[in-house]
Amino acid sequence: MKDNRNAKRVCVDSAIAVAVCTVLFIICLICTFDFSEWKGLENYITNFKTIQLLTVIPSILLAVSYVMFVSGLHIITCQERKVWSLLAMNFGLLYAGISIANYLIQIITVIPSIKNGITDGLTVLVSGNSNSVFFALMASYFLQCISLLFGAFSFEKNQKRFVWTRRLFLTSGMAIPLFLIGAVVDLVPVMSLGALAWILGTTAGMIVFAITVKRDM
Repeated sequence: MKDNRNAKRVCVDSAIAVAVCTVLFIICLICTFDFSEWKGLENYITNFKTIQLLTVIPSILLAVSYVMFVSGLHIITCQERKVWSLLAMNFGLLYAGISIANYLIQIITVIPSIKNGITDGLTVLVSGNSNSVFFALMASYFLQCISLLFGAFSFEKNQKRFVWTRRLFLTSGMAIPLFLIGAVVDLVPVMSLGALAWILGTTAGMIVFAITVKRDM
């Protein structure tokens, strides 16, 4: 990898931010998200609390941090491997753009509409409806997994210090077929395995990467 101190510093800081925001996202999701069965918009609005969308904060910060990470990664990747880091960056930008737009819809459109009693068209936007646009755009994390998969190939095989970063990013890549299979055949356990692969590969991979690059600096 190229010796670019500023880019490495950005990579280290943003990698730590990605790991922290991913963990916070999972914690907020478990603690505040309404997993109950959809019983219609009226019931959702009656029981709605703004804290249910607490995941919005770490999710937006995660997307921003990830863009910073893949941008720095592309800069410090050696020339012959830049095609992989460029693919990682491009898919990372797709993920971030969709993810941020999805959560901004909840902040700018859904929450004010519920508070002001404007309910027309909200059924297809609210997070409580598993068939809503919200869950369709949540598939942006699938694009992040593709980005991490390409990111794994940006490390040269003879770079032994990055072997665990490479393996962990590949672990995130394993979530891709699991998500696809789980979605097509509607198997929750398979989807859960995909989510576990994404969480483990992303958080552990980013932490290991940050430690490795920090030592190089």
